Amino acid sequence: MIKDAYVPDLSSLQMLGELNYRRIVRITRGKEADAQWHFSVHTIGGQESRLSLVLTEESQYTSQLQLNFGQQKKSDLLFDHGVEMTVRLYHDVKIAEITDGHRQYQGVYPYPNDAMLHRDEKFRLNQQLADLLELCLKHGYRLNQDDLVAFA
Repeated sequence: MIKDAYVPDLSSLQMLGELNYRRIVRITRGKEADAQWHFSVHTIGGQESRLSLVLTEESQYTSQLQLNFGQQKKSDLLFDHGVEMTVRLYHDVKIAEITDGHRQYQGVYPYPNDAMLHRDEKFRLNQQLADLLELCLKHGYRLNQDDLVAFA
């Protein structure tokens, strides 16, 4: 029995990229000239996390950000529980997508593969970015010396 080939949903992927671009624009609004943005995220159960965006590259039509997300306090967990990702913003088409810093992820991967990536790895990573940005928008506060800004 032959399985059907996975076909990526390009319209959903593009829509997710457009929404992620809008989310990034929204959380950096008012501080667009800065090169770093730091946020404190308070969620249920008293967990305090920190989300940081750092501008690493900028050109006329693109920008590259380094996103870091993790607990604000030191944890006793034995494994690394932080999230790091590189996000490329395409200003001309207003789309944000995850890259690994020097290449883009493919739309489809054969499964299984040596790197153990999911068939829809690109969509899943961009969905994780959407979840982190939405968490910051709903429960986050911008950290800077001038003022404390809540998004919710």
